[in-house]
Amino acid sequence: MPNLAKVAELADALDLGSSGVTHEGSSPSFRIRFMKAELIDVSECKKNLEIEIPQEDVDAEMNHIAQELARKARVPGFRPGKAPVGVVKTRYRDEIVSEMMQHLLPKYFGEAIETRKLDIVQAPQYEGIDYTSGQPLRFKAVFEIYPALDVTNYVGIPVEEVSSKVEDSEVEGQLKKLQEDMAELVPVEEDRSVKEGDFTEISFTGTFPESDQPPVTAEKAVCEIGGRTTLKEFTENLLGTKVNDEKTFGVSYRPDYPEKRLAGKTVEYKVKVEAIKQKELPDIDDEFAQRFGDYKTLDDLKAKIREDLGKHKLEHAQEQMREKLLEWLEDNNEFELPESLVERQLQIRVQRLVRDLARQGINPQRLDVDWGRIREDQQQQAVRDVKGSLILEHVSEKENIDVTNEEIDAEIEKIAAETKRPLEKVREVLTRDDGLDRLKTQIRNKKTLDFLQERARVQNVG
Repeated sequence: MPNLAKVAELADALDLGSSGVTHEGSSPSFRIRFMKAELIDVSECKKNLEIEIPQEDVDAEMNHIAQELARKARVPGFRPGKAPVGVVKTRYRDEIVSEMMQHLLPKYFGEAIETRKLDIVQAPQYEGIDYTSGQPLRFKAVFEIYPALDVTNYVGIPVEEVSSKVEDSEVEGQLKKLQEDMAELVPVEEDRSVKEGDFTEISFTGTFPESDQPPVTAEKAVCEIGGRTTLKEFTENLLGTKVNDEKTFGVSYRPDYPEKRLAGKTVEYKVKVEAIKQKELPDIDDEFAQRFGDYKTLDDLKAKIREDLGKHKLEHAQEQMREKLLEWLEDNNEFELPESLVERQLQIRVQRLVRDLARQGINPQRLDVDWGRIREDQQQQAVRDVKGSLILEHVSEKENIDVTNEEIDAEIEKIAAETKRPLEKVREVLTRDDGLDRLKTQIRNKKTLDFLQERARVQNVG
């Protein structure tokens, strides 16, 4: 993933935070009287609350709303704000009843869950609302709570050690990559035809037979024959040509082609071969090593490559072991998951996929894909995401694992350095949409995984 994506990625982290339920009504001095509230356990996480609000409280709230409305209401036959409250109640009855419900339903629901110490996932759905003037207000709140976890098997988790040993072949592979990077294109002196692996220098004009948009042109562009990024039509038509040869051929671009002006279009190309070149690789020796910095010999460069590979492989090995530890906990602890959390994480994963496509210049709306199937494919991982997050949160609370302000500041500085963006700009981005809280959760999760790894039962392989 590109570094710049890291800041935005934080805004998508799974949020196990506030439910968004407020307990305030329209009247600061309004006191909740005795109410009837019956909790129905549908399942471990799914709950219903059947609530009855006393008529006196409903009437008091209706009167308060009507009085506030009377101060500014324009009623025919009365000066603005001078209509009697009774007239306002009659004229604006539906509006007053609607506002009363908007105030009292969350207020009484909030009081009911606070009394019962319920840790809800998000705001409830209100169903079966029953209100008749002069009667109590009855309704049902449908909601989910977080599961009550009792995870105790997190110390001594069996996990296979992941090797971070650097093989000689890996060092040689890195040297080959450096050799490729330092390769030069040199003209082919002999009089011969273009063959696979050559680099042709071409000039071309591409016209659009089916539209009047301007042609695409290039002078002395380099085309690798048979290259991974070379269009097959160019390779097929240029093979066997010689310098100064000209070829005409068409290319039909797929609808999701990254370059928008070519996507879905057919282009007629007229191409001239200006030169034929081939790649010349430098020898891998002491002189080669000296081109990469303060290295006197090839062995010095190899030692540095081995050191860097070792650091990278160790970090990767540690990450793999952490993933295995969490997978073990997920597989060996069964509990119900709130469906709303899984759905939220599923949406995050799909949105992340859409953003990744957009970064590659691909318009997701123009792709011929089954998004329903993609959601199905992402469902199981969303379940594991939520389960893992709940387990880590539970362990961190049991072990009093917390995050300091200094740790948050250090992570923000790291993000700023990696993304090459001003520190305050990164902090501003993270401050939006509870990004700092999510960053804190990520740091805490990492510390919790470190805790689990330090106490794991590591099994050596081979």
